Amino acid sequence: MDDMSTRLSTLRSLLPSLQSTLETFNASQSKFHIVRTINPSPTQPRTLYILDSSFNPPSRAHLSLATSALRHQKPGEERPTRLLLLFSTHNADKAPSPASFVQRIALMTVFAQDVLQTLKSDKDVSNVSIDIGLTKEPYYTDKSVAIASEAPEVYASKPIHVHLVGYDTLIRFCNPKYYPKYTPPLSALKPFFDAGHKLRVTQRPFDPNDTSSKEFGTVEEQEKYLQHIKEGGLEKEGFEASWRGNIDMVQGTGMGISSTRVRNAAKEGRWDEVEALCTEGVAAWIKDQELYKEDASGKKMMG
Repeated sequence: MDDMSTRLSTLRSLLPSLQSTLETFNASQSKFHIVRTINPSPTQPRTLYILDSSFNPPSRAHLSLATSALRHQKPGEERPTRLLLLFSTHNADKAPSPASFVQRIALMTVFAQDVLQTLKSDKDVSNVSIDIGLTKEPYYTDKSVAIASEAPEVYASKPIHVHLVGYDTLIRFCNPKYYPKYTPPLSALKPFFDAGHKLRVTQRPFDPNDTSSKEFGTVEEQEKYLQHIKEGGLEKEGFEASWRGNIDMVQGTGMGISSTRVRNAAKEGRWDEVEALCTEGVAAWIKDQELYKEDASGKKMMG
């Protein structure tokens, strides 16, 4: 039995326990829970990189977000580091599809293994621990509070949180409409930034032929939006000047990789394309489980 066959067989055997863990978490009062840790270490992190996604499925774009942050740290992001792959069972913008949740955790597990494989030649980060976590919070600010306040403490070292996000998430994060209970609305971000937490924003590469790309503008327009924020453009909405150093923007890599494209390719059996868009383990798991076969949206994604 080759290595990939062993990995898939092991993951298939884990599905019942992952389902049980998910059900227990959903029935509990807990707002954050670590399901599994890949390459566990007792060393507590100073910096916790958080890749928060629907993982439906994870793609090479997710891989780039994670590995770029781990390899190229920004000032103030101290070692030791740790990576948290976080899935929210409640999304602020999307209706949930519970039937697929256990498969999301399975995809995160195989993806974490692929991340480690990618990093194995980099001695500074090759031994990083990767946690796979669940939260019930839909907003980034509340997610960080849930992670820090979960009892017993998961990260006793109280690391800074660096959320790895795309440019589209920055726009939502700083959109006053999401914080109607606060006056001014962006004062909702105060606990997040005052705790020293950060956003690492990856630019969306601009492709004039891609409708979704046009929605967010050119790289120059994206940089201009962040500069607008840092120069006080959202001050009246409650964004404080002292927070401007807590948002970093980095250059995006690649173009045209999206989870929607992966799902469509899997549904139509275009496996060469799936393998090009996903990491090796993720592509193999999608094929093994026949994910997205019935519904390219992923809503009927079953094991």
